[in-house]
Amino acid sequence: MDNATKGTESRAGERALVRGLLERVRAHRLRRNWSQAELARRAGISVQSYQNFETGHGNITLANLLRILGVLGLASRIALLVPEPEEERTLKDISRPPRQRARNKKPNRAD
Repeated sequence: MDNATKGTESRAGERALVRGLLERVRAHRLRRNWSQAELARRAGISVQSYQNFETGHGNITLANLLRILGVLGLASRIALLVPEPEEERTLKDISRPPRQRARNKKPNRAD
């Protein structure tokens, strides 16, 4: 498979993922019985910006996405998209004995 074919498949997968996410956001909005205008007002963005977002046209800033998710009660879940990085151990780290804490030296007493 050539790079052009891989790129086309990748973009198609991205579009499907975006469509799925937009459908979920729309479902959350509709569950609350809010219009697009009501959600936009609550999020503090223009109706046109929200309509473009929900229909998949144009781009949205991360700040506006967080506002939309916040209004829907979903903002805390965005952290799940990017987990904390795990520390990678190298071969050098593995072969090195574990570090031990130094013992406290008691001062010499001259009684």
